[in-house]
Amino acid sequence: MKEDQMKLNGLIQKVMDQMDERRYGKKIITRYRSSFRLLISVSHDIGEDRLSERLMKAFLDRPVSCGEKWAIKELAHRKRCLRLLLSLMRTGNIGWRRQDTGGISEKITNKTFRSELECFTSSLEQEGISPNTMSGYKRIVAYFLLFCEKSGYGKLSDIRTNDISTFILSLYKDGRFRPSTIGSGLAGLRRFLSSNDHTAQFLLEIPVHLPREVKIMEIYNDEELAAIRSLRLKDIDWEKDCISILQSKTKKTLVLPLRASYGNDIADYVLNERPRSGSDYVFLKAFAPFGRLGTGSIYEILKKLEGLAGIKKEERPVGSRTTRHHAASSMLRAGIPMSDISAALGHRDPNIVSVYLSTDARSLSACTLPLPPVRKGGASDAR
Repeated sequence: MKEDQMKLNGLIQKVMDQMDERRYGKKIITRYRSSFRLLISVSHDIGEDRLSERLMKAFLDRPVSCGEKWAIKELAHRKRCLRLLLSLMRTGNIGWRRQDTGGISEKITNKTFRSELECFTSSLEQEGISPNTMSGYKRIVAYFLLFCEKSGYGKLSDIRTNDISTFILSLYKDGRFRPSTIGSGLAGLRRFLSSNDHTAQFLLEIPVHLPREVKIMEIYNDEELAAIRSLRLKDIDWEKDCISILQSKTKKTLVLPLRASYGNDIADYVLNERPRSGSDYVFLKAFAPFGRLGTGSIYEILKKLEGLAGIKKEERPVGSRTTRHHAASSMLRAGIPMSDISAALGHRDPNIVSVYLSTDARSLSACTLPLPPVRKGGASDAR
């Protein structure tokens, strides 16, 4: 289709019609419609009724009355709108496939990581994965390899526990994925991690079910260790045998019983092992300066304890998220109400705990329907 064969309004109408046919969400259609209205408004201002270079530049240059972070997202969306219209104008078909995957891949400078991405893409092609799905998988894997590169890693075997969850959170914070769409993108990351012996052990950091709103922040939040690191001597009531913890997410105080199983160990640490310091934090660094524990200290401690206990690390991650996940799953299997589990974990929304349902095989099996009996010859008795 040549440029002079269709005016701007006709191009836009065709794109919107196909969005309806493809059953795009109401919010997505509304956003595209708003952007296309702006494009039409700009075309009236400059006297252009066709998709010319002059009109596209004026459209992209139109100021955005919002913050810098949102302005970047808005510019990317406007470019996406123009790509849809250009593909229709030039070929007669709308190119729905996102065009930024190649650009992301080119940013990877590490030869080992580039080779990993090429091998992954080749395996997808051999499996006959559709182009759109392949593009989405390649996109998130490219982001992940860039994340590894920026973290100073030179190969996949350098990846450590909590890197996957940190990466997932960065995707949301940077605006590369929305909470409602990041779940489908993670399917590609899961496939990539499972194809490598070293990275397969970190699959546990990708939950089976993700919240479809901003609540994803509550699952992947580095502040979940703040309660331990921020525990002060005054928070322990030795007379009433209880500990008061200010939860970082809900800002509510959680009062827990000071059981002998760990209360005696805390007392032994404070009296005999804790360094002499003017700090009122309970747990301090073992070497001077004797300040509060750092963010990575809990991981190192758990790693050391698992080693002393003879727990093999093969094909399983270590760290606070693993113990937290195990504690939640154990409470769920014990029949503790989800609201109580949510309160203990410090989640604002009780529904967040539904993420842990994927580990409760017994409860999930209770939801299955029995197979109907089958008579001889293959016919079912079910009516």
